[in-house]
Amino acid sequence: MNRINEFDPFSFIVGILGVIAGVISVSRPDVAFSTVVLIVAVFSIIRGIFKLTHMTDIFDSKGWIIFNSILDILIGVLMLFNGAFGMLYIAIFFAIMFILDSLTALSLAKYVKNVSHGYYIMDVIFAILGVIVGILLLISPVASALSVAFLVGIFFLVSGILMIVHSI
Repeated sequence: MNRINEFDPFSFIVGILGVIAGVISVSRPDVAFSTVVLIVAVFSIIRGIFKLTHMTDIFDSKGWIIFNSILDILIGVLMLFNGAFGMLYIAIFFAIMFILDSLTALSLAKYVKNVSHGYYIMDVIFAILGVIVGILLLISPVASALSVAFLVGIFFLVSGILMIVHSI
C-alpha cells in the first residue's frame, strides 16, 4: 500500500474511469439505466443460484427458500431477455424503496423529537416529501428510471473525483 503522500496511479486511473462513467450516465441516462438493468439481472440470477445451492440446508422450511431462489432466477432471466420488464421492475422497485425508506424515517422521527424539535420538524417534512416523491415515481416509472440513472451517474462522478483527489 502506498504511503499517504505518494501518487497512486491505480486510484488515479480508477477515478478518471469513474468520472467518465458518471458523465456518460448523466448525459445518457438511457444507456446508464440499461446497464443497471443488466447488472441487476445477472445479480438476481447469481443470487438465486447461490440461495438454491448454499442456503437450502440452513432453513427448516426448504419449500420457501427453493421458491424464493427460483423466483430470483426467473426474475433475473426475464430482466436479461426482456429489457422492458427489467426497466419496469427496477423503476417500481426504486419507487417502493423510496416510499419505505421515507416511512421508516417518519417513524424514527419521534426519537429525534426528544433531542431537537427543529430536526424533528425537518425529518417529518423530508419524510413526507419522500413518500410523495415515491408515490409520484410509482405513478411514473419513466421518472423513476431516469432518477436511478441520474443517481448512478452522480455516484460515479463523486466517487471518481474523490479517488482522483486521494490519489494525488
